[in-house]
Amino acid sequence: MNSINSKFKMWSLFPFISRDIALWVPKEVESHQVCKIIKENAGDLVVKGPDLFDEFLKDDKKSYAFRLVFQSYDRTLTDLEVNEIMTIITDKLKKNQGWQVR
Repeated sequence: MNSINSKFKMWSLFPFISRDIALWVPKEVESHQVCKIIKENAGDLVVKGPDLFDEFLKDDKKSYAFRLVFQSYDRTLTDLEVNEIMTIITDKLKKNQGWQVR
């Protein structure tokens, strides 16, 4: 008999907010490099993501698009709260040479 040790985690009763972020990077930049910066600056309210949902190459640049899902377990988030986090992420991404948030 196999025993699986798993713990139930209650889901949030509050609504989620999803946001997408897309950017151009030099073609040598891998998606995991972008993902790492997003994760480092997204904070604790991200419950899912960043998930890469689009990628394409054009000339000497690569485009990546990621989706993040924000949610709190104790309150309804506001657009202002999430927009502030997205601004922090955007500012960090733009600090990289040749990276352009769209």
